[in-house]
Amino acid sequence: MKKLLHIVLFTSGILYLNLCYAARPMLTDDARIVDPKACQLESWIRDSKHITEYWALPACNVSENLEVTIGGSLEGESGHSSFANELYQMKSIIQPIAVNQTGYSIVLGNGRDPKRTMNKVIQDWYLNVPISYPYNDRLVIHTNLGVTHLTDEKTEKMNWGLSSEYNYNEHIDLISEVFNQSSNSVYFQFGLRYWLIKNRAQIDTTYMNSFNHIGEDQSFSVGLRLLSLPFLP
Repeated sequence: MKKLLHIVLFTSGILYLNLCYAARPMLTDDARIVDPKACQLESWIRDSKHITEYWALPACNVSENLEVTIGGSLEGESGHSSFANELYQMKSIIQPIAVNQTGYSIVLGNGRDPKRTMNKVIQDWYLNVPISYPYNDRLVIHTNLGVTHLTDEKTEKMNWGLSSEYNYNEHIDLISEVFNQSSNSVYFQFGLRYWLIKNRAQIDTTYMNSFNHIGEDQSFSVGLRLLSLPFLP
């Protein structure tokens, strides 16, 4: 059964070869969601020095303004693979992005990590507020501020992120960010997105590293995002 699920997620990653509209491959989220009654599938492969991650995050806007994401990842290490993360998330727009108008959204989620302890699955709750500012007709700046409740440590840690999204031409977006996701390290990431089919199919590739451990925490990712037309009842 585990092998079958591994194949399903890995195949999703190959078919993709999406942020989180929803910012993938950036970890700094934006104030956008998919169209009402439509869905997207984000999947990607991230390769680091010791671990290869296979991610799949399907999401749907189940009403006019509620995007629901349910997904997770597998990790491959030393020839073995295992479930690494589960993610359950809801996102809603407070104010949409428009010309000369900053966009705001709110995100509530639950992340589960079965590998953090040997005895039980750890559930971390998080709240995030993505803000997107259209600097001009080509450049959008995204900021995040949020908090994560670390269940096993019984404490809260702040999340923050700052990213840029530059529309280089009709097909290519240049992306970069710095962020901290409830850890002791500050990370940076940069890369590009390329539209295979405008607003429907997009590939991306990025390089990530840590300011605290240059070289030790570096990773590369490649992914593809698919967006549907509205079809939900």
